[in-house]
Amino acid sequence: MVKKEKMSEVFGIVIHGGAGTILKASMTEEKEAKYREKLTASINAGYEILKSGGSCLEA
Repeated sequence: MVKKEKMSEVFGIVIHGGAGTILKASMTEEKEAKYREKLTASINAGYEILKSGGSCLEA
């Protein structure tokens, strides 16, 4: 009999903030805030999927 161990609930998330170049001269505080808001939303969505047992592809 093979004993099944509970899978660890520890995981990490890595996101890529996009492709291309955003010049500092054209990055306003408002644009940066919106950009960071979307990146944070992506991390949170992925976290919820993984926490619920979803796959890395779903996340």
